[in-house]
Amino acid sequence: MILSDRSLREAIDAGRLVVEPLDDDAIQPSSIDVRLDRRFRTFYTARHPYIDVKKPMDDLTELVEVKPDDAFILHPGEFVLGSTLERVGIPPDLAARLEGKALALDTPVPTPLGWKTMGGLRVGDQVFDHRGLPCVVLAATEAIMGRPCRQVVFSDGTAIVADAHHRWATCAKPGRQHGPKRTRIVTTEQIAQSLYADDEYNHQVALAEPVQYPDKRLPIDPYVLGIWLGDGTSTKAELTCADHAILEALLRAGCAVDHRDGRYPYRYWIGGAGHTRDAKTGQFVRNSSLDLLGNKHVPRDYLVAGLAQRTALLHGLMDSDGYVDTYGRCEFTSTLECLADAVVELAASLGFRPVKSKKRATLHGVDHGPKYLVKFTPHRPVFRLPRKLERQRLIGRHHRFRAIVDVREAESVPVRCIQVSAPSGLFLVGRTFIPTHNSSLGRLGLMTHSTAGFLDPGFHGHVTLELSNVANLPITLYPGMRIGQIAVFQLTTPAERPYGSRGTRSKYQGQRGPTPSRYWENFRAP
Repeated sequence: MILSDRSLREAIDAGRLVVEPLDDDAIQPSSIDVRLDRRFRTFYTARHPYIDVKKPMDDLTELVEVKPDDAFILHPGEFVLGSTLERVGIPPDLAARLEGKALALDTPVPTPLGWKTMGGLRVGDQVFDHRGLPCVVLAATEAIMGRPCRQVVFSDGTAIVADAHHRWATCAKPGRQHGPKRTRIVTTEQIAQSLYADDEYNHQVALAEPVQYPDKRLPIDPYVLGIWLGDGTSTKAELTCADHAILEALLRAGCAVDHRDGRYPYRYWIGGAGHTRDAKTGQFVRNSSLDLLGNKHVPRDYLVAGLAQRTALLHGLMDSDGYVDTYGRCEFTSTLECLADAVVELAASLGFRPVKSKKRATLHGVDHGPKYLVKFTPHRPVFRLPRKLERQRLIGRHHRFRAIVDVREAESVPVRCIQVSAPSGLFLVGRTFIPTHNSSLGRLGLMTHSTAGFLDPGFHGHVTLELSNVANLPITLYPGMRIGQIAVFQLTTPAERPYGSRGTRSKYQGQRGPTPSRYWENFRAP
């Protein structure tokens, strides 16, 4: 169990937990912020051909002390030891850990070139910020193992696995009550501790703006494709339609429409030779490369096309298989789950909040299998068909957020931090394009770890830190800057032999400043 801010204050006030000196605002909802000391230990590996862990190597590191108003420069690829400014003391019934922030490696991340994962991103890749604009990955850490992880569940059903101390930009209930909405940066664990406010979900994450994928050369007009996917015959370029407004929209999109069979008054042949030229002959050829006949789906290029192209595709899908009620709530229905999934991704990429559900499709009381519904209330037109468009509610209040409805315990998985060039520090993750935020130092490419992992019950001293620069630019470290957070855990029972007890080999008890390895003491006789 992680101690809350109230329990942390009680333990400190009682003198059981020691954090000295303690900043006035250091205690967070589930952790204590700690600052960087002005002493560092740099490595001089050239002094030895190798590191012998059985021998003391006092000259392997050298102590560097920075003046109070000066700074320490950590160069790309450099690794040094630092220390917390605070002295920490842990009682026998508690343990602590210094934490950082990161996302699971398999988290989907939209990029201007299509989808990648957190684990697949490289320095120089582009992702999207919360405004939907491309930004550059400036630095990325290696996979980090053994982190406490949580599953963050949103009101649309999206779930993201993140480090317990990963940060999010949320608007809590107090920030929604008076005047403009105010967002704060909070950790996953802080959200879990304050999930509800009275009778409603406390934390809301704003929707992203439409993402700006580059325009693509598409062989079929997006609106025409959307109409055919909804109302077309799957094995041929044929459409069943009783709405002349749709036929006129197809003609305006440059699509040929021909009524050939008098036996079926609503059946039309659509299209033509296509808009793709053969590279050798220069002639227009059929659009067989999309593999659509007998296999209705939205080709991947259409889902990552330009804003106007994706909007036209959604117009076609909604004009054919979409519905809008008198309140402006829109719904897309299909018996093909792949089309419903495409509409979810499409709508989310356009800045909407789609929610997918599954029901049974019945006709005249006969069950025809599952059908898939995608519901959302858009603030921009999603139809071209006049009778549907006029029912859309485009003015007034729209809910431009997702609520966080749960934070669940999750198995620890490999996680990773990236640094992005967006001034806000926000970038989009997940198939529904959710804005998220790494820790400020993680975004800068500075990786901070405690050499001890856990601070054992009974430990007293400064915490030695491993500081690594994984960015491609030097990082300035200022004495007194906040460097991490200590989360404190309650043990099931007090430790029988706390750190510092006789026979526990407590090599680092009472350490002051950055302390080099004393691993060689493990080889000494007890």
